Amino acid sequence: MADTVVTLGFLPLIDCAVPVVAHELGFAAAEGLTLDLQREASWAAVRDKLAFGLLDAAHILAPLPLAIHLGLGGMPAVAMTVPMALGLGGNAITVSTALYARLLDADPEAMAGPRGGSARALKRVIAADRAAGRPPLSFATVFPFSSHTYELRLWLASAGIDPDRDVNLGVVAPARMVESLASGWIDGYCVGEPWNLRAVQRGVGAIVATKGDIWPASPEKVLGLRAEWANRQPDLTAALVRALVRAAQWADAAENRDALADLLADPGYVGTSPDILRMALGGRPVLRPGAAPEALESHVFFRWQATFPWVSRAAWLLAQMTRWDQAAVPAVERLAVAAQVWRPDLYRAAVAPLGLAVPAEDLAVAGAAAAPHAVAAAGGGSVEVGPDAFLTGEVFDPRR
Repeated sequence: MADTVVTLGFLPLIDCAVPVVAHELGFAAAEGLTLDLQREASWAAVRDKLAFGLLDAAHILAPLPLAIHLGLGGMPAVAMTVPMALGLGGNAITVSTALYARLLDADPEAMAGPRGGSARALKRVIAADRAAGRPPLSFATVFPFSSHTYELRLWLASAGIDPDRDVNLGVVAPARMVESLASGWIDGYCVGEPWNLRAVQRGVGAIVATKGDIWPASPEKVLGLRAEWANRQPDLTAALVRALVRAAQWADAAENRDALADLLADPGYVGTSPDILRMALGGRPVLRPGAAPEALESHVFFRWQATFPWVSRAAWLLAQMTRWDQAAVPAVERLAVAAQVWRPDLYRAAVAPLGLAVPAEDLAVAGAAAAPHAVAAAGGGSVEVGPDAFLTGEVFDPRR
């Protein structure tokens, strides 16, 4: 009997690893699936093709299924389902080497401290530019409805910088970020790897903050499905989740990272130097031109329940959409909307045959733990989740 074909869209980023591994190493085939992986040029293309049924599934920005579900961004509302996440980490904020030099001059103390504090130096640069009558600096993210957008805004706001008044914010496709920085069209950006390390390698950019510095538990990419597709084919949805979870387990193993870099380097996937991919996946990146490698684990595909679709994290994304005037979802409605789209019940049912321990609860308070910690597991015992402290020190309780 022929495998069921699932057309899945993705963008050329390291965190497309999970569907790539599922296809290339046979985890999808073991579930009776053939993944037809479609490399797309932009998140707008992924959104449109998924919403209108040209894709069955997508490696997609975590906030985007929520935005599609709510009909935001000029799109008609289409009910969406997120049965799993595709990992944690991978994003960073990179600035031009010229701006980096100005940050060092403006506030050497802030630049010498924890990376997240680099925004304090930026505040001084912005003040100097304003006093001199220079135009505002320009930063880019990959899409308005993206964790990158909310992380960049959180980093700016942590130093008292108003993201809507003190800088210009725009959108650039991930693969075009480095050229945009090198040409001087933008002064900095927030993007997933390998496009931060690529700027460092070319000598045009320096990384000043990572996702882990801002909020290590920040949702990144998820498996996005139309609710109609998932509801009509529950067994197929569960098989797809299992295949991707098993692929995430493989990708997360340290002994597989070199092989993963070789897979992703293929021009049909990420299509960049395997050396850059190994640097990112191996946890020893170079953050500035000429600097020594630093210990920095930026990609977690399975550990710390990285594939579990926490409803509380979806609620945080909705809170950011409301905070930054992208949507108007009252606090009392956020959990209900989040739970309509992010479906940990589907995840638990799908992975039950794999015998995996999963969280007992759908909600977790964020910002209270600076280190990995245990939470209750379904059926008893506990599971370990990762650190979740915000750069700002705030606490987000989804029930409030």
